[in-house]
Amino acid sequence: MQTSEDARLSRIFFLLLFGYFTVQTVLRTVLGGTFEFDEAEMFVLAQDYRLGYGPQTPLYNWLQALTFDLFGTTTFAIALPKNILLFLTYALSFDGFRRLLPVRIAIAVTLALLLLPNVSWEGQRAGSHSIAMLALIGATLNVMARRIAAAKNGDHRLSHALLLGVALGLGGITKYNFWLFPLPLLLTAGWFPEIRQALWRRDLWLTLLVAVALLALPMGWAVTHLGMTTAASDTLYHPPTFEGLPPPLLGLTTMLAETLAGLALLLLTLVALRLPYGRRLFALGRLPTLSRWMLASGALGLVVIALPVVGFGVTDVQARWLIPLLIPLAFGLMLWVAPTLTPRLLRNFFRFCALLALLIIIAIADTRLRGAGSDSLDIESLAEAIEQDLPEGATPPAVVSFNFYYPGNLKYLRPSWTALPSHPGGTIPDDLERIVVIGITDPDRIMGKLTTHGLIPAVSEPGPLSVATLPYRFEDVKTRDVPYVIIPLQNNQ
Repeated sequence: MQTSEDARLSRIFFLLLFGYFTVQTVLRTVLGGTFEFDEAEMFVLAQDYRLGYGPQTPLYNWLQALTFDLFGTTTFAIALPKNILLFLTYALSFDGFRRLLPVRIAIAVTLALLLLPNVSWEGQRAGSHSIAMLALIGATLNVMARRIAAAKNGDHRLSHALLLGVALGLGGITKYNFWLFPLPLLLTAGWFPEIRQALWRRDLWLTLLVAVALLALPMGWAVTHLGMTTAASDTLYHPPTFEGLPPPLLGLTTMLAETLAGLALLLLTLVALRLPYGRRLFALGRLPTLSRWMLASGALGLVVIALPVVGFGVTDVQARWLIPLLIPLAFGLMLWVAPTLTPRLLRNFFRFCALLALLIIIAIADTRLRGAGSDSLDIESLAEAIEQDLPEGATPPAVVSFNFYYPGNLKYLRPSWTALPSHPGGTIPDDLERIVVIGITDPDRIMGKLTTHGLIPAVSEPGPLSVATLPYRFEDVKTRDVPYVIIPLQNNQ
Protein backbone atom coordinates (compact mmCIF):
# COMPACT_ATOMS: atom_id res chain seq x y z
CA MET A 1 0.00 0.00 0.00
CA GLN A 2 1.50 3.31 -1.07
CA THR A 3 1.72 6.13 1.43
CA SER A 4 1.13 9.80 0.72
CA GLU A 5 4.94 10.24 0.68
CA ASP A 6 5.20 7.54 -1.98
CA ALA A 7 2.55 9.28 -4.06
CA ARG A 8 4.40 12.58 -3.71
CA LEU A 9 7.71 11.06 -4.82
CA SER A 10 6.00 9.41 -7.76
CA ARG A 11 4.49 12.72 -8.89
CA ILE A 12 7.85 14.46 -8.57
CA PHE A 13 9.59 11.77 -10.62
CA PHE A 14 6.94 11.87 -13.36
CA LEU A 15 7.23 15.67 -13.50
CA LEU A 16 11.03 15.50 -13.71
CA LEU A 17 10.79 13.02 -16.56
CA PHE A 18 8.25 15.21 -18.35
CA GLY A 19 10.42 18.29 -17.85
CA TYR A 20 13.57 16.56 -19.09
CA PHE A 21 12.05 15.37 -22.35
CA THR A 22 10.27 18.69 -22.86
CA VAL A 23 13.66 20.42 -22.64
CA GLN A 24 15.09 17.95 -25.15
CA THR A 25 12.20 18.62 -27.55
CA VAL A 26 12.59 22.40 -27.32
CA LEU A 27 16.37 22.16 -27.62
CA ARG A 28 16.24 20.00 -30.76
CA THR A 29 13.65 22.30 -32.33
CA VAL A 30 15.47 25.55 -31.57
CA LEU A 31 18.95 24.39 -32.55
CA GLY A 32 17.81 22.84 -35.82
CA GLY A 33 20.61 21.55 -38.00
CA THR A 34 20.91 18.70 -40.44
CA PHE A 35 19.08 15.45 -39.73
CA GLU A 36 21.01 12.35 -38.75
CA PHE A 37 20.59 9.07 -40.63
CA ASP A 38 17.53 7.74 -38.77
CA GLU A 39 15.85 11.15 -38.73
CA ALA A 40 16.52 11.64 -42.44
CA GLU A 41 14.93 8.26 -43.09
CA MET A 42 11.62 9.66 -41.89
CA PHE A 43 11.58 12.30 -44.64
CA VAL A 44 12.06 9.52 -47.18
CA LEU A 45 9.69 6.87 -45.88
CA ALA A 46 7.21 8.49 -43.47
CA GLN A 47 5.34 10.51 -46.08
CA ASP A 48 2.35 8.16 -46.18
CA TYR A 49 0.85 5.13 -44.43
CA ARG A 50 1.80 1.64 -45.60
CA LEU A 51 1.98 -1.85 -44.15
CA GLY A 52 5.70 -1.95 -44.83
CA TYR A 53 8.52 0.36 -45.78
CA GLY A 54 11.47 -1.99 -46.23
CA PRO A 55 13.74 -3.67 -43.66
CA GLN A 56 12.12 -1.83 -40.75
CA THR A 57 8.71 -2.55 -39.28
CA PRO A 58 6.18 0.27 -39.70
CA LEU A 59 4.98 1.58 -36.32
CA TYR A 60 7.41 4.48 -35.97
CA ASN A 61 6.81 5.47 -39.60
CA TRP A 62 3.09 5.66 -38.89
CA LEU A 63 3.62 7.82 -35.82
CA GLN A 64 6.03 10.07 -37.73
CA ALA A 65 3.67 10.38 -40.69
CA LEU A 66 0.87 11.35 -38.30
CA THR A 67 3.09 13.99 -36.71
CA PHE A 68 4.04 15.33 -40.15
CA ASP A 69 0.32 15.55 -41.00
CA LEU A 70 -0.34 17.51 -37.81
CA PHE A 71 2.70 19.82 -37.68
CA GLY A 72 4.24 19.72 -41.14
CA THR A 73 7.64 18.35 -42.12
CA THR A 74 9.57 20.33 -39.53
CA THR A 75 12.30 19.77 -36.97
CA PHE A 76 9.65 19.96 -34.24
CA ALA A 77 7.73 17.15 -35.93
CA ILE A 78 10.89 15.02 -35.79
CA ALA A 79 11.66 15.81 -32.14
CA LEU A 80 8.12 15.44 -30.74
CA PRO A 81 7.31 11.74 -31.30
CA LYS A 82 10.86 10.75 -30.33
CA ASN A 83 10.67 12.46 -26.95
CA ILE A 84 7.09 11.39 -26.25
CA LEU A 85 8.13 7.78 -26.76
CA LEU A 86 11.26 8.16 -24.63
CA PHE A 87 9.16 9.73 -21.86
CA LEU A 88 6.74 6.80 -22.06
CA THR A 89 9.65 4.34 -21.84
CA TYR A 90 10.76 5.72 -18.47
CA ALA A 91 7.26 6.51 -17.17
CA LEU A 92 5.77 3.09 -17.99
CA SER A 93 8.79 1.26 -16.60
CA PHE A 94 8.61 3.22 -13.36
CA ASP A 95 4.85 2.79 -13.06
CA GLY A 96 5.35 -0.96 -13.36
CA PHE A 97 8.20 -1.21 -10.86
CA ARG A 98 6.50 0.96 -8.23
CA ARG A 99 3.72 -1.66 -8.04
CA LEU A 100 6.27 -4.24 -6.94
CA LEU A 101 8.94 -2.23 -5.11
CA PRO A 102 9.35 0.67 -2.69
CA VAL A 103 9.11 3.89 -4.69
CA ARG A 104 12.72 4.96 -4.16
CA ILE A 105 13.97 1.58 -5.35
CA ALA A 106 11.58 1.73 -8.31
CA ILE A 107 13.06 5.13 -9.27
CA ALA A 108 16.60 3.76 -8.99
CA VAL A 109 15.78 0.73 -11.16
CA THR A 110 14.11 2.90 -13.78
CA LEU A 111 17.16 5.17 -13.92
CA ALA A 112 19.19 2.17 -15.09
CA LEU A 113 17.89 3.22 -18.52
CA LEU A 114 19.80 6.49 -18.18
CA LEU A 115 22.99 4.48 -17.68
CA LEU A 116 22.59 2.70 -21.01
CA PRO A 117 24.16 5.02 -23.63
CA ASN A 118 22.26 3.32 -26.43
CA VAL A 119 19.06 4.48 -24.72
CA SER A 120 19.92 7.82 -23.12
CA TRP A 121 22.39 9.15 -25.72
CA GLU A 122 21.94 7.41 -29.06
CA GLY A 123 18.18 7.28 -28.63
CA GLN A 124 18.08 11.02 -28.12
CA ARG A 125 20.70 11.92 -30.72
CA ALA A 126 19.55 9.97 -33.73
CA GLY A 127 17.10 7.15 -32.93
CA SER A 128 13.76 6.34 -34.55
CA HIS A 129 12.41 2.77 -34.77
CA SER A 130 14.41 1.69 -31.74
CA ILE A 131 12.70 4.43 -29.70
CA ALA A 132 9.28 3.04 -30.53
CA MET A 133 10.63 -0.35 -29.46
CA LEU A 134 11.78 1.14 -26.14
CA ALA A 135 8.31 2.53 -25.46
CA LEU A 136 6.68 -0.84 -26.14
CA ILE A 137 9.27 -2.57 -23.98
CA GLY A 138 8.20 -0.19 -21.21
CA ALA A 139 4.53 -0.95 -21.93
CA THR A 140 5.14 -4.72 -21.92
CA LEU A 141 7.04 -4.53 -18.65
CA ASN A 142 4.29 -2.37 -17.17
CA VAL A 143 1.54 -4.88 -17.96
CA MET A 144 3.61 -7.81 -16.70
CA ALA A 145 4.24 -5.94 -13.44
CA ARG A 146 0.52 -5.25 -13.12
CA ARG A 147 -0.24 -8.96 -13.55
CA ILE A 148 2.34 -9.90 -10.92
CA ALA A 149 1.08 -7.26 -8.48
CA ALA A 150 -2.53 -8.33 -8.99
CA ALA A 151 -1.65 -12.00 -8.51
CA LYS A 152 -0.05 -11.19 -5.15
CA ASN A 153 -3.46 -9.94 -4.04
CA GLY A 154 -5.27 -12.95 -5.45
CA ASP A 155 -6.65 -10.84 -8.32
CA HIS A 156 -6.54 -11.79 -12.01
CA ARG A 157 -7.86 -9.28 -14.52
CA LEU A 158 -8.81 -10.08 -18.09
CA SER A 159 -7.89 -6.52 -19.04
CA HIS A 160 -4.24 -7.30 -18.28
CA ALA A 161 -4.27 -10.13 -20.81
CA LEU A 162 -5.78 -7.81 -23.42
CA LEU A 163 -3.28 -5.03 -22.70
CA LEU A 164 -0.37 -7.47 -22.86
CA GLY A 165 -1.59 -8.59 -26.26
CA VAL A 166 -1.74 -4.98 -27.44
CA ALA A 167 1.77 -4.31 -26.12
CA LEU A 168 3.17 -7.42 -27.80
CA GLY A 169 1.35 -6.77 -31.07
CA LEU A 170 2.46 -3.16 -31.31
CA GLY A 171 5.94 -4.03 -30.07
CA GLY A 172 6.27 -6.59 -32.83
CA ILE A 173 5.87 -3.83 -35.43
CA THR A 174 8.47 -1.52 -33.88
CA LYS A 175 11.56 -3.63 -34.64
CA TYR A 176 12.10 -7.33 -35.23
CA ASN A 177 14.49 -7.61 -32.30
CA PHE A 178 11.73 -6.43 -29.93
CA TRP A 179 10.93 -10.10 -29.32
CA LEU A 180 14.24 -10.54 -27.50
CA PHE A 181 12.60 -8.75 -24.57
CA PRO A 182 9.19 -10.39 -23.91
CA LEU A 183 9.85 -13.96 -25.06
CA PRO A 184 12.80 -14.67 -22.71
CA LEU A 185 10.85 -13.02 -19.87
CA LEU A 186 7.86 -15.26 -20.50
CA LEU A 187 10.03 -18.37 -20.85
CA THR A 188 12.13 -17.76 -17.74
CA ALA A 189 9.00 -16.93 -15.71
CA GLY A 190 8.58 -20.71 -15.47
CA TRP A 191 11.62 -20.89 -13.18
CA PHE A 192 10.04 -18.64 -10.53
CA PRO A 193 6.74 -19.90 -9.07
CA GLU A 194 5.46 -16.49 -8.01
CA ILE A 195 6.02 -15.01 -11.47
CA ARG A 196 4.92 -18.15 -13.29
CA GLN A 197 1.57 -18.17 -11.50
CA ALA A 198 1.01 -14.54 -12.49
CA LEU A 199 2.02 -14.78 -16.15
CA TRP A 200 1.36 -18.39 -17.21
CA ARG A 201 -2.41 -18.32 -17.13
CA ARG A 202 -5.09 -19.53 -19.49
CA ASP A 203 -5.82 -16.00 -20.62
CA LEU A 204 -2.44 -15.97 -22.39
CA TRP A 205 -4.41 -17.41 -25.30
CA LEU A 206 -6.32 -14.14 -25.40
CA THR A 207 -3.01 -12.27 -25.29
CA LEU A 208 -1.78 -14.34 -28.22
CA LEU A 209 -4.93 -13.73 -30.27
CA VAL A 210 -4.78 -9.96 -29.76
CA ALA A 211 -1.08 -9.87 -30.65
CA VAL A 212 -1.58 -11.99 -33.77
CA ALA A 213 -4.48 -9.78 -34.90
CA LEU A 214 -2.28 -6.68 -34.69
CA LEU A 215 0.68 -8.39 -36.33
CA ALA A 216 -1.14 -10.16 -39.14
CA LEU A 217 -1.16 -7.50 -41.86
CA PRO A 218 2.31 -5.97 -41.31
CA MET A 219 3.94 -9.40 -40.95
CA GLY A 220 1.99 -10.64 -43.97
CA TRP A 221 3.46 -7.75 -45.94
CA ALA A 222 6.96 -8.60 -44.69
CA VAL A 223 6.64 -12.24 -45.76
CA THR A 224 5.32 -11.33 -49.21
CA HIS A 225 8.04 -8.69 -49.76
CA LEU A 226 11.09 -10.62 -48.60
CA GLY A 227 13.39 -8.73 -50.96
CA MET A 228 12.60 -5.47 -49.18
CA THR A 229 12.39 -7.03 -45.72
CA THR A 230 15.88 -8.54 -45.95
CA ALA A 231 17.49 -5.63 -47.83
CA ALA A 232 19.67 -4.70 -44.83
CA SER A 233 20.82 -8.22 -43.95
CA ASP A 234 24.31 -7.47 -45.28
CA THR A 235 24.94 -5.37 -42.16
CA LEU A 236 25.31 -8.64 -40.24
CA TYR A 237 28.43 -9.39 -42.25
CA HIS A 238 30.38 -6.17 -41.96
CA PRO A 239 34.14 -6.63 -41.40
CA PRO A 240 34.66 -8.08 -37.92
CA THR A 241 36.06 -6.02 -35.05
CA PHE A 242 38.38 -8.80 -33.91
CA GLU A 243 40.96 -10.27 -36.25
CA GLY A 244 42.61 -13.69 -36.08
CA LEU A 245 39.68 -15.57 -34.52
CA PRO A 246 38.09 -18.66 -36.08
CA PRO A 247 35.05 -17.60 -38.19
CA PRO A 248 32.43 -19.10 -35.82
CA LEU A 249 33.81 -17.02 -32.96
CA LEU A 250 33.97 -13.66 -34.75
CA GLY A 251 30.33 -12.72 -34.24
CA LEU A 252 30.09 -14.35 -30.83
CA THR A 253 33.11 -12.45 -29.49
CA THR A 254 31.78 -9.21 -30.95
CA MET A 255 28.36 -9.84 -29.37
CA LEU A 256 29.85 -10.38 -25.91
CA ALA A 257 32.13 -7.35 -26.25
CA GLU A 258 29.22 -5.16 -27.35
CA THR A 259 27.13 -6.42 -24.44
CA LEU A 260 29.84 -5.44 -21.95
CA ALA A 261 30.36 -2.10 -23.69
CA GLY A 262 26.63 -1.38 -23.56
CA LEU A 263 26.53 -2.15 -19.82
CA ALA A 264 29.90 -0.55 -18.95
CA LEU A 265 28.59 2.74 -17.52
CA LEU A 266 25.99 0.93 -15.43
CA LEU A 267 28.54 -1.56 -14.08
CA LEU A 268 31.03 1.19 -13.19
CA THR A 269 28.29 3.15 -11.44
CA LEU A 270 27.17 0.16 -9.39
CA VAL A 271 30.74 -0.63 -8.35
CA ALA A 272 31.25 3.02 -7.34
CA LEU A 273 28.07 2.91 -5.25
CA ARG A 274 29.36 -0.15 -3.39
CA LEU A 275 32.89 1.17 -2.79
CA PRO A 276 32.03 2.58 0.67
CA TYR A 277 31.39 -1.00 1.79
CA GLY A 278 35.09 -1.81 1.43
CA ARG A 279 35.75 -5.53 1.72
CA ARG A 280 32.03 -6.17 1.56
CA LEU A 281 31.93 -4.59 -1.90
CA PHE A 282 30.47 -7.71 -3.50
CA ALA A 283 28.67 -9.03 -0.42
CA LEU A 284 25.25 -8.34 -1.89
CA GLY A 285 23.38 -11.26 -0.43
CA ARG A 286 20.81 -13.40 -2.19
CA LEU A 287 19.38 -12.01 -5.39
CA PRO A 288 15.74 -10.91 -5.15
CA THR A 289 13.32 -12.88 -7.30
CA LEU A 290 12.72 -9.98 -9.71
CA SER A 291 16.47 -9.54 -10.14
CA ARG A 292 17.02 -13.23 -10.85
CA TRP A 293 14.15 -13.22 -13.34
CA MET A 294 15.51 -10.22 -15.24
CA LEU A 295 19.08 -11.49 -15.28
CA ALA A 296 17.99 -14.97 -16.33
CA SER A 297 15.93 -13.47 -19.13
CA GLY A 298 18.83 -11.40 -20.46
CA ALA A 299 21.22 -14.35 -20.22
CA LEU A 300 18.78 -16.67 -22.01
CA GLY A 301 18.35 -14.08 -24.76
CA LEU A 302 22.11 -13.91 -25.28
CA VAL A 303 22.29 -17.70 -25.56
CA VAL A 304 19.44 -17.74 -28.06
CA ILE A 305 21.09 -15.03 -30.15
CA ALA A 306 24.48 -16.77 -30.01
CA LEU A 307 23.10 -19.80 -31.85
CA PRO A 308 22.26 -18.07 -35.17
CA VAL A 309 25.29 -15.78 -34.82
CA VAL A 310 27.56 -18.85 -34.83
CA GLY A 311 25.38 -20.95 -37.12
CA PHE A 312 25.09 -18.35 -39.90
CA GLY A 313 28.61 -17.00 -39.53
CA VAL A 314 27.50 -13.51 -38.52
CA THR A 315 30.56 -11.26 -38.14
CA ASP A 316 29.07 -8.05 -36.74
CA VAL A 317 26.71 -7.58 -33.80
CA GLN A 318 26.05 -4.03 -32.59
CA ALA A 319 25.09 -3.07 -29.03
CA ARG A 320 22.06 -1.19 -30.33
CA TRP A 321 20.68 -4.45 -31.72
CA LEU A 322 20.98 -5.97 -28.24
CA ILE A 323 18.98 -3.26 -26.45
CA PRO A 324 16.05 -5.64 -25.66
CA LEU A 325 18.58 -7.80 -23.78
CA LEU A 326 20.61 -5.00 -22.24
CA ILE A 327 17.50 -3.58 -20.57
CA PRO A 328 16.55 -6.65 -18.48
CA LEU A 329 20.23 -7.16 -17.63
CA ALA A 330 20.46 -3.53 -16.47
CA PHE A 331 17.21 -3.78 -14.52
CA GLY A 332 18.32 -7.06 -12.96
CA LEU A 333 21.64 -5.63 -11.79
CA MET A 334 19.98 -2.53 -10.37
CA LEU A 335 17.32 -4.64 -8.64
CA TRP A 336 20.17 -6.56 -7.01
CA VAL A 337 22.27 -3.59 -5.89
CA ALA A 338 19.80 -0.77 -5.13
CA PRO A 339 18.11 -2.43 -2.10
CA THR A 340 21.56 -2.86 -0.48
CA LEU A 341 22.36 0.86 -0.58
CA THR A 342 21.97 3.14 2.41
CA PRO A 343 19.57 6.11 2.06
CA ARG A 344 22.59 8.39 1.71
CA LEU A 345 24.13 6.35 -1.11
CA LEU A 346 20.77 6.16 -2.84
CA ARG A 347 20.48 9.97 -2.69
CA ASN A 348 23.99 10.26 -4.11
CA PHE A 349 22.96 7.98 -6.96
CA PHE A 350 19.96 10.20 -7.70
CA ARG A 351 22.24 13.26 -7.70
CA PHE A 352 24.61 11.52 -10.12
CA CYS A 353 21.72 10.68 -12.46
CA ALA A 354 20.51 14.29 -12.34
CA LEU A 355 24.02 15.47 -13.23
CA LEU A 356 24.25 12.90 -16.03
CA ALA A 357 20.91 14.06 -17.47
CA LEU A 358 22.16 17.65 -17.41
CA LEU A 359 25.41 16.62 -19.12
CA ILE A 360 23.43 14.83 -21.84
CA ILE A 361 21.43 18.00 -22.50
CA ILE A 362 24.64 20.04 -22.68
CA ALA A 363 26.37 17.48 -24.92
CA ILE A 364 23.39 17.29 -27.29
CA ALA A 365 23.48 21.08 -27.59
CA ASP A 366 27.25 21.05 -28.03
CA THR A 367 27.14 18.61 -30.94
CA ARG A 368 24.80 20.96 -32.77
CA LEU A 369 26.51 24.22 -31.94
CA ARG A 370 30.06 23.52 -33.02
CA GLY A 371 32.28 21.16 -34.98
CA ALA A 372 32.10 19.46 -38.35
CA GLY A 373 29.73 16.61 -37.70
CA SER A 374 27.06 15.27 -40.04
CA ASP A 375 24.41 17.19 -38.08
CA SER A 376 26.10 20.49 -39.06
CA LEU A 377 26.73 19.82 -42.76
CA ASP A 378 25.18 22.44 -45.05
CA ILE A 379 22.99 20.30 -47.34
CA GLU A 380 21.48 23.46 -48.86
CA SER A 381 24.75 23.87 -50.81
CA LEU A 382 24.22 20.42 -52.34
CA ALA A 383 20.63 21.26 -53.27
CA GLU A 384 21.76 24.47 -54.98
CA ALA A 385 24.54 22.69 -56.87
CA ILE A 386 22.09 20.09 -58.21
CA GLU A 387 19.63 22.80 -59.23
CA GLN A 388 22.32 24.60 -61.18
CA ASP A 389 23.08 21.41 -63.14
CA LEU A 390 19.44 20.73 -64.00
CA PRO A 391 18.15 22.01 -67.36
CA GLU A 392 15.99 25.12 -67.18
CA GLY A 393 12.36 24.22 -66.58
CA ALA A 394 13.17 20.62 -65.59
CA THR A 395 10.66 18.74 -63.47
CA PRO A 396 11.72 17.98 -59.90
CA PRO A 397 14.22 15.09 -59.86
CA ALA A 398 14.44 12.03 -57.68
CA VAL A 399 17.45 11.61 -55.39
CA VAL A 400 18.98 8.39 -54.11
CA SER A 401 22.17 7.48 -52.26
CA PHE A 402 23.84 4.65 -50.35
CA ASN A 403 21.71 5.51 -47.29
CA PHE A 404 18.99 7.94 -46.20
CA TYR A 405 21.18 10.87 -45.14
CA TYR A 406 21.36 12.91 -48.34
CA PRO A 407 17.92 12.00 -49.80
CA GLY A 408 16.15 12.70 -46.50
CA ASN A 409 17.79 16.06 -45.91
CA LEU A 410 17.24 17.10 -49.52
CA LYS A 411 13.57 16.12 -49.24
CA TYR A 412 13.29 18.39 -46.20
CA LEU A 413 14.88 21.30 -48.10
CA ARG A 414 13.15 20.59 -51.44
CA PRO A 415 9.74 19.02 -50.70
CA SER A 416 8.89 18.75 -54.42
CA TRP A 417 11.81 16.39 -55.05
CA THR A 418 11.34 12.62 -54.76
CA ALA A 419 13.57 10.95 -52.16
CA LEU A 420 14.12 7.24 -52.77
CA PRO A 421 15.48 4.72 -50.25
CA SER A 422 18.65 2.79 -50.99
CA HIS A 423 16.64 -0.43 -50.97
CA PRO A 424 13.64 -1.28 -53.20
CA GLY A 425 10.52 0.73 -52.46
CA GLY A 426 9.32 4.29 -52.55
CA THR A 427 6.78 6.04 -54.73
CA ILE A 428 7.98 7.24 -58.13
CA PRO A 429 6.05 10.04 -59.91
CA ASP A 430 4.72 9.26 -63.41
CA ASP A 431 6.46 12.32 -64.86
CA LEU A 432 9.89 11.66 -63.36
CA GLU A 433 12.56 12.64 -65.91
CA ARG A 434 15.83 12.53 -63.96
CA ILE A 435 17.40 10.88 -60.97
CA VAL A 436 20.36 12.18 -58.99
CA VAL A 437 22.63 9.50 -57.52
CA ILE A 438 24.61 10.97 -54.62
CA GLY A 439 27.77 9.83 -52.86
CA ILE A 440 28.47 6.85 -55.17
CA THR A 441 31.33 6.90 -57.66
CA ASP A 442 31.38 3.37 -59.11
CA PRO A 443 29.45 3.34 -62.44
CA ASP A 444 28.03 -0.14 -61.88
CA ARG A 445 26.74 0.78 -58.42
CA ILE A 446 25.27 4.00 -59.80
CA MET A 447 23.33 2.16 -62.51
CA GLY A 448 22.41 -0.50 -59.95
CA LYS A 449 20.50 2.12 -57.95
CA LEU A 450 18.28 2.72 -60.98
CA THR A 451 17.72 -1.01 -61.42
CA THR A 452 16.76 -1.26 -57.74
CA HIS A 453 13.82 1.05 -58.38
CA GLY A 454 12.92 -0.25 -61.84
CA LEU A 455 14.09 2.91 -63.58
CA ILE A 456 15.47 2.76 -67.13
CA PRO A 457 18.22 5.26 -67.95
CA ALA A 458 18.15 7.15 -71.22
CA VAL A 459 21.94 6.67 -71.48
CA SER A 460 24.04 3.52 -71.49
CA GLU A 461 26.51 4.85 -68.93
CA PRO A 462 26.33 7.60 -66.31
CA GLY A 463 27.89 10.87 -67.31
CA PRO A 464 30.83 12.50 -65.55
CA LEU A 465 30.51 13.02 -61.83
CA SER A 466 29.91 16.46 -60.42
CA VAL A 467 31.26 17.37 -57.00
CA ALA A 468 29.62 19.75 -54.54
CA THR A 469 31.83 21.14 -51.79
CA LEU A 470 29.69 21.47 -48.68
CA PRO A 471 30.66 23.68 -45.73
CA TYR A 472 29.69 23.13 -42.10
CA ARG A 473 27.63 25.52 -40.01
CA PHE A 474 30.28 26.03 -37.36
CA GLU A 475 33.53 25.15 -39.15
CA ASP A 476 35.27 27.73 -41.36
CA VAL A 477 38.03 25.51 -42.73
CA LYS A 478 36.80 21.95 -43.06
CA THR A 479 34.47 21.00 -45.92
CA ARG A 480 33.07 17.79 -47.40
CA ASP A 481 33.18 16.93 -51.11
CA VAL A 482 30.05 15.09 -52.20
CA PRO A 483 29.98 13.48 -55.67
CA TYR A 484 26.75 13.18 -57.60
CA VAL A 485 25.56 12.43 -61.10
CA ILE A 486 22.29 13.37 -62.82
CA ILE A 487 20.93 10.64 -65.08
CA PRO A 488 18.06 11.21 -67.56
CA LEU A 489 15.38 8.53 -67.65
CA GLN A 490 13.42 7.08 -70.50
CA ASN A 491 10.68 5.46 -68.44
CA ASN A 492 8.12 8.20 -68.89
CA GLN A 493 9.41 10.09 -71.89
